[in-house]
Amino acid sequence: MLYTIQNDQLICTISSTGAEIRSLKHKATGKEYIWQIEESVWGSSSPVLFPAIGKIKGNKITYQGQDYLMPRHGIIRHTEDLIFKQHTDSKCSFTLHSSPETLKQYPFRFSFSVVYELVENELKMTYYVENKDKVPMHFACGGHTAYACLLNDGKQLGHYVIEFPTTKSLKARTLGSSGLLSNETREIPLVNSALSLSKTLFDRDALILADVDFDWVRFRESGKNKGILVKFEGFSNLALWSKPAADFVCIEP
Repeated sequence: MLYTIQNDQLICTISSTGAEIRSLKHKATGKEYIWQIEESVWGSSSPVLFPAIGKIKGNKITYQGQDYLMPRHGIIRHTEDLIFKQHTDSKCSFTLHSSPETLKQYPFRFSFSVVYELVENELKMTYYVENKDKVPMHFACGGHTAYACLLNDGKQLGHYVIEFPTTKSLKARTLGSSGLLSNETREIPLVNSALSLSKTLFDRDALILADVDFDWVRFRESGKNKGILVKFEGFSNLALWSKPAADFVCIEP
């Protein structure tokens, strides 16, 4: 099922499965900011990641001597058990409480919510994680939104950049052939504080920027000032990813 929130400027559509954003459009222009799923390329558009991000070694976690199967990106992404609440025309939330089913995969009692709210020309995404257990709860949490690159009228991926609030080159951790973090790092040079996208930039999977000292990036066409400003207050790591030569880029706090 799809749910909609809207205000005077934007309209956003969210799937009940995984609380995944499927569309974010500007009302006046009809411009779509979210990549529209093509199963042959990638079957998602904006997964919500909890309590794991990426692939887990052996596809399992071990806690107090017991193994728990943990799928890639955690247990929210594909669940249909989220509780939906429409707060206002422009605000809604999706919540998952721990249950006997979740305890088979994740050995902690919790409450997890993601709240979506449109405020003027912004979409705010807020995650709430509450430990309902009596022991420290280990988790990771993040977003995986795919922003659309409009490759038409002669535009190619190289016409798009990601702008950073720094002029320094970045160091990115890399994934090995196993899909797990390796010890290798890549230097990512910036030109005028921007990283140019290309067909080969993500040939070796995601760029993972650890312990970043900034809290925003801007996705835009090269030479233009306007774009999509992605703020991620409180997140210390940022990943960038796309399928090689696909017409989207994921910005993942």
